[in-house]
Amino acid sequence: MAFAATPAERQNLDELGIKMSKVIAMPGGGDPFVAFDIGEDDPTWLRLQTLLRRWGHSEGYVSTSFTKKELESARWLEVGAWHHGYPQPHDDEFGYLHATYDLTDWCESCGIGMKQKAPFQMKREPKWGRNAIMQLIWVYDELFVTPDAWIRAFKPAGVGCRPVLNTKGVELKTVVQLVVETRVGIVTNGLAFERCERCGRTKYLPVTRAHFRRFVTFRPLRSCARPSTSEAEGRPISACSCRRTSLARSTPPVSAVRCSSP
Repeated sequence: MAFAATPAERQNLDELGIKMSKVIAMPGGGDPFVAFDIGEDDPTWLRLQTLLRRWGHSEGYVSTSFTKKELESARWLEVGAWHHGYPQPHDDEFGYLHATYDLTDWCESCGIGMKQKAPFQMKREPKWGRNAIMQLIWVYDELFVTPDAWIRAFKPAGVGCRPVLNTKGVELKTVVQLVVETRVGIVTNGLAFERCERCGRTKYLPVTRAHFRRFVTFRPLRSCARPSTSEAEGRPISACSCRRTSLARSTPPVSAVRCSSP
């Protein structure tokens, strides 16, 4: 968790024995920004939780750590992505929104309703290194992969792809966007949700505590162009049962990959 802490708050944190991973001085002065991790099984957690509520700070980002045995025995895993670069154009504030999405049904308050109308733009080819899956900063509902990763892991599973352009409209050769063509029903019983005060639509919140809910057998409702996850009301969950597949680092040009245009 992270927040701007007053001297009194920092003293309370010190008394609890909480070690800061970061203390960042704010430009122009003011209370410094502090950051730290703490487990819910920590003896001081309940006392800290009470203090956070008194101070008006949130509990920050909640995640769950699993043992190596749990990970190896799980049938399904959530696949994290490497975050790299910003969507373009970036000259205007969030200019990529108008360039990439149809915002007719978009709610500026909760983010639901945008529909992709054009390929994403990046400044240049990603510097992949050992990575093969990435997300753009600010765009946490789309996944981008190397063409080789798409051909070997995602295409056989029925996942399509879409080309990515640079800011001059030229198709990039080492990256494609994943596109899911099938919409399915989801079981929402027991999921935490928020209802937008502006548009009234419901957004189901990501599962970050304990195990993800058991998957159920389903039949596709219909085949359709994939909506953005903003429309689907949630953070993308990428599940993979073939986690031991080794992806070669070679990245054939996109010209050899047949991607569907939006």
